[in-house]
Amino acid sequence: MMMVVPVEKVYVEALQVKYLIINWEIYSEDTRRSWRIIRVGNYTEAYKTFDDMLNKFDRDDLDKLWSLVKERSSSTDLTDDKERTLWVELKRLFEHDTDDILWKLQRYMHDPLTWRLYDTYGVHHVSTDRGHDIFILVEKDYP
Repeated sequence: MMMVVPVEKVYVEALQVKYLIINWEIYSEDTRRSWRIIRVGNYTEAYKTFDDMLNKFDRDDLDKLWSLVKERSSSTDLTDDKERTLWVELKRLFEHDTDDILWKLQRYMHDPLTWRLYDTYGVHHVSTDRGHDIFILVEKDYP
C-alpha cells in the first residue's frame, strides 16, 4: 500500500556529519598563505583569517585545534608567522596572561568598537576601526 503525502506536511532535516579535526598545516599558494585544517577522511578547509575560522568552527573544533597547536609548539619551534599567529590567538582564548601586550594596551584603545558574539561556541570578538582584534571565551575571566 502506498500513501501520497503532500510536501508541506513532510519535515525534512538534513543530516549533518561532523568530521573531527586531526591535524593542521600552513598552506601557501603564490603569495597567499592560509591555515589548512585537516579533518577525518582527509576533508580539508582553508582559512585566511582567524575570524573566518571562527565563523565555521564550534567549541569542540576550537578545543581540538588548541590541543594540536599546543602539542606542535611544545615539540618544535613555531618559526612561521602564520603558525605563531594561530598559536597567539588560541593562547589568548584558552590561557590568558595579564602580561600579554594586548591586555596592557586595551586601556588605551579609544576607537569605536564592533562587538560580535559567536554563540555556537561562546566566543566574543571585539574589533576596532584600526584593525585591533580581541577574541574572548565567554566563560573565562580576563584581565
